[in-house]
Amino acid sequence: MLLAVAVIALAFAARRGREGAAELEPHPPRPAAVSPPPLAVKLPPPTPGEEEDGLRRAFGETVHPAAGSSRGLVGDFNGDGAEDVAVPVSPAAGRLEELNDGLANWRVQDAREDPTAERGLPPNGRSAVTVQPEDLLLAVVHGYGVRGWRDERARQCYLVRHATGPPFEARPRTELLRYVRRLPNEPRLMGDVILVSAGRTPGFVYWTGARYSWHPLPSRAHPIAP
Repeated sequence: MLLAVAVIALAFAARRGREGAAELEPHPPRPAAVSPPPLAVKLPPPTPGEEEDGLRRAFGETVHPAAGSSRGLVGDFNGDGAEDVAVPVSPAAGRLEELNDGLANWRVQDAREDPTAERGLPPNGRSAVTVQPEDLLLAVVHGYGVRGWRDERARQCYLVRHATGPPFEARPRTELLRYVRRLPNEPRLMGDVILVSAGRTPGFVYWTGARYSWHPLPSRAHPIAP
């Protein structure tokens, strides 16, 4: 009888030990919540004076709004939730050396250059593209925070060649997705795009994650209604 009671007691103790150990096992951590992008705030359309102030803050006196060209476009071109601005500009007289300085705050890019060319850049990350005196450039200033490109801290900027052709209109990323999905070499759209033709070929300029690149539109995709 005593032996049977001892066996039952040992079995009960072993069961409690297993249950206790299970209770002590740490629960797997919950996956961290994905942080949404910064809240996009609808800002009023920029005035010519605001555009010039933004250009001066980013590029100093090296460029100026191109005469006879369209006013700047706004949109979230790099897809980070902050408003950016893109303005057609011309090089200021006598500023080519400064514009092409490898240590300048901006990067000079060519939208018609192969987008994979960034992979073969030298260690300083600078392209061999240079600004020429007669160039019509697209100056892009990426936004910072809720004030976007108007913020004093918005200093990430680019000068892009071959990115200002007609119709020169901004379009939401979602509007282009249905068209680019038809392409065999579908570009990855991270933000809004700018409709720009190359000669008679319609296309758009978009942010690849490292640079601004031009891509042709499928023939059935144009014209895109505003």
